[in-house]
Amino acid sequence: MNTCSVHNVSTLQLGDHICIWDKSRWPFRYTHHGIVYHMGTCADKVEVAHVWSAIADFRKSQADSRFQITSLTEFLNHRPLDDMRRVQYNSSIIADAFSRLGEVHRSRSDIPPIVLARCNFLLGMGRGHFDILSLNCEHVALWCKTGIIWSKQLYNKATLKAPFLKSTSQQEIQRLMKLEGLIQGYKFDAEKRNRELQAMDGKRVFLQVGDARFVKLLGRSLYAVLNDPKETDPIFRHQPTAFRLSIDVTYYNCVQITLDDQSTGHWLCSRSHCVKMLNRQPFHRQSLFKFEYGWNGELQSRRNRQWYIGVQTRDGMLRTYNTRDKAAYFKIIAADPVDKNEVLVDAEKI
Repeated sequence: MNTCSVHNVSTLQLGDHICIWDKSRWPFRYTHHGIVYHMGTCADKVEVAHVWSAIADFRKSQADSRFQITSLTEFLNHRPLDDMRRVQYNSSIIADAFSRLGEVHRSRSDIPPIVLARCNFLLGMGRGHFDILSLNCEHVALWCKTGIIWSKQLYNKATLKAPFLKSTSQQEIQRLMKLEGLIQGYKFDAEKRNRELQAMDGKRVFLQVGDARFVKLLGRSLYAVLNDPKETDPIFRHQPTAFRLSIDVTYYNCVQITLDDQSTGHWLCSRSHCVKMLNRQPFHRQSLFKFEYGWNGELQSRRNRQWYIGVQTRDGMLRTYNTRDKAAYFKIIAADPVDKNEVLVDAEKI
């Protein structure tokens, strides 16, 4: 299975880079690229920002193309959803080497607010400036994600500060400065969020899944369980497992964590189709126990960057999936304040 495939459009997140393979011009194939601008439950409700024209004629559509927002249905343009991919960033050398052109990148993506700010900057621009060789939809989507105008299909890099921005008028300079100010503000907010996480380094934490469930260790496996502090029967009251958090922030958009259970000395590790607590040995690779904590709360394995931690529907067990479609979204919460609140609830019952 292609790990970049999108099987459920409702799993698309803001700022996701997507592409669709076009096979209509055989023997040539190419990908059309865009950025998810608005989430939705179906293709008609998902909005995509991309360089596009509604004109069917190829040459006329190139002249009319501009950066605009359309539905995902229009983005697909009668092409099957099975041919759509979620472009993967921060991939390994091996994944990059064996991937199709344009589906996987080793570079790191900026956070979604910055990606959307770049999209807003470009809206309405580009009419008459589209060039399939030097400035196409992939150049633009890569710039929105990374700030670099680059096309992997053509191995072509542009030297412009922004797509379609060929003049150096005072007005354009001011627009660029305003965009840069927004980007720096979002980076500052991300760094503040990272400092809050770093304040929990070495401390007890809970992993919250969604709005109401927490991660609990049962045997060597982990499960997402409901933890209701108002439940009086201890049999039905699932106390979540507290982990010790170790966190490493190398850049504003790069947060790596490890989690261990001090009571057992076991560490959270990722394996094919499962997530286990394992007794760490000197011969184990560090990447086995490391996870990247994404902007939306995804936990991505550093052992295999195509693996994301998700939750099985049938029993709530945590496991690895080789697609982000099934990734769960976690919140890291300090355990001590939660424990104190539960003590207060128990005291009120007495």
